[in-house]
Amino acid sequence: MSSNGPEPRPGKHGDSIRPVIHFTARSWINDPCGPGYDPATGLYHLFYQWNPFGCEWGNMSWGHNQSRDMISWQDAGVQPALSPSQPYDKEGIFTGCLVTGHSNVPLTIFYSSVKQLPFHWSTPPYPRNAAGLSMATSHDGGVTWQKSEKNPIIEGAPAKMSVTGFRDPFVSDWPALDKVRGAQALYGLISGGIQGAGPTTLLYSIDPEREENWRYLGPLVDIPERKQSSKRWSGNFGMNWECVNFMTLQSGSVSRDFLIVGAEGDVERKHILGGGLPPGLPARTIRQQLWMSGNLETVGEAVKFRPTINGFVDHGCYYAANSFLDARSQRRIVHGWIPEEDCSLEYAREKGWNGSLAIPREIFLLTIKRITRALRSPLHEISSINFEKDDSGYGTLMTMGISPFSELSAIRENCRQAREFTHFSLPSPEHQSRQLCYISDPAWSLQAVVAVTTECDLVALYIRHNEDLVVRTAIIVSLLEETITVERAASTLREDVNKCPEQGPFTLFETVGDNGERQWEKLHLDIVSDGDVLEVFANNRFALATMVYSGVSAQNCGITAHAKGLNGSAAFESIRIWDGLNRTKSLFA
Repeated sequence: MSSNGPEPRPGKHGDSIRPVIHFTARSWINDPCGPGYDPATGLYHLFYQWNPFGCEWGNMSWGHNQSRDMISWQDAGVQPALSPSQPYDKEGIFTGCLVTGHSNVPLTIFYSSVKQLPFHWSTPPYPRNAAGLSMATSHDGGVTWQKSEKNPIIEGAPAKMSVTGFRDPFVSDWPALDKVRGAQALYGLISGGIQGAGPTTLLYSIDPEREENWRYLGPLVDIPERKQSSKRWSGNFGMNWECVNFMTLQSGSVSRDFLIVGAEGDVERKHILGGGLPPGLPARTIRQQLWMSGNLETVGEAVKFRPTINGFVDHGCYYAANSFLDARSQRRIVHGWIPEEDCSLEYAREKGWNGSLAIPREIFLLTIKRITRALRSPLHEISSINFEKDDSGYGTLMTMGISPFSELSAIRENCRQAREFTHFSLPSPEHQSRQLCYISDPAWSLQAVVAVTTECDLVALYIRHNEDLVVRTAIIVSLLEETITVERAASTLREDVNKCPEQGPFTLFETVGDNGERQWEKLHLDIVSDGDVLEVFANNRFALATMVYSGVSAQNCGITAHAKGLNGSAAFESIRIWDGLNRTKSLFA
């Protein structure tokens, strides 16, 4: 193999490159806050937790971006949009939400106003009223924000309730809940848990005309601590919840209610514990970004959400997902945070930023009809799907669908170079791999369609590799293990970063066509690589975001396809590569 690409171009900081399609700020960022669309101005808003003064967590304030198309973004108005300034929020402006589109009501932010630190679910008791609920409004389209004189509108958790957390408000309408309650309202969630009982989110009804009026309805979900439906297909719902969102997703005439949950706990996934942590680097925070689908019901005066299936929003380090229903397209759009706990604070300070926001994603109700079986697992063991047989003897599968936002296609088309490789099969009698190309820019995207047989053991893409593959990152789809793994052990020669693998469960399904022929669905991979950020999607139902610190050398830019199994058992129908996304110009002015 030989390198034929020029040295990567933009934004070098030490051995790292600032992403161009993932948002980073100077210094530290974490949770996305208040995503939404304002029909009065035609602007999308996206806030984010921000430390304006350093690359470590602290001084929590809100930065603010705005956009007309969710592709190109710019700073919005005064920065920070919100910062600690009052006794009730002197320790930080924590995560929150944006409410738009209600008549005679200005743009409104609800946020966690923190007046006492530290607190954490693992060090009880939680200090009473350490974090309350506050609001701010804008009368100039989001340029400036004024905190309410009525703040905090809620001092803290309900009286006599011992909680593990009380923060991260989410507000929206929820027609499904209106129907169950027989009354119309806005609804608010505040996330946390009840000490000794389990994680949950607290439900409130809100007067749409007087949004400072919140009425407590009770805990929405009752599940025990560390609840996990399946060790394989479901995540651990932990001890305390953050950033819970509710929504109803629809496919045709069928709809299902969902919660998105950031779950904090003390049970780490085995593959993360399996190695890669260098001496002196703290272990990752134990948390998972999960979803559950279920049924709403009334229990006396209370409302309960009874989960029936659940799964992962993301299988990597992605966290703090925050969503909104786009009024223009009627899509549910979700933003999330990609933390950088796999590098040291010194390295973050050297490059000048710490953390990024993932590309926006679309989530939806995914339906696959005429299913007969999965690759290995019995369908009834897959706790992330709802499977119902029909009169034909086949079944319909429903689960949460996840994909990159559709507008990413415009960023791809505006690339420096596009390549396509079609119609080749692996393994062959001569080799198991085929080198495809060397990338010339640090921001690129790849889409692959692979038809596999049951004699195929695995399909892989080696990316960011050098000539002899001593340096490489492997994206491995194991049909035997029913997993997708991002193997980072050889991803860099640096010794000061965590190189543990990222992994999640994934299988393919056999379907029956109208002609009665049985066939396995094809493997669809969608990969976005942007500086040190890597996001992997598969078949509209799998997502994994992580960090890969491969450096900026042109020698580490190779892409190779690979497969194991019976000769010809993986037919690569197409691999399309877009090199130099957006011509390597940042989407963030």
